[in-house]
Amino acid sequence: MEVYIKDSLRIVEVWMTNGEQNDTELRQSLQLLYEKYKKKKYKVAVFESGHDDLLDSTAGLLLHNRKLI
Repeated sequence: MEVYIKDSLRIVEVWMTNGEQNDTELRQSLQLLYEKYKKKKYKVAVFESGHDDLLDSTAGLLLHNRKLI
C-alpha cells in the first residue's frame, strides 16, 4: 500500500495492490486514516488494482463520461 498526502489539494491517495485489497486488518487500519483526515477536511481516495485490461477500461470510462456530457 502506498499513501500520498497532497496538502495543497487537501487529498489523501491510497493505492492498494490486489493482495492488499482482501486484507481485513489493513482495511480496518484505513478507518483510522479516514477519521484523521476527515477531521482535517481532506478527501481520502482509495485506488485498488483491477483485473481488467487498463486500455479497455479507460476507453469505456471515457466513452461513458462523454455520453453524460
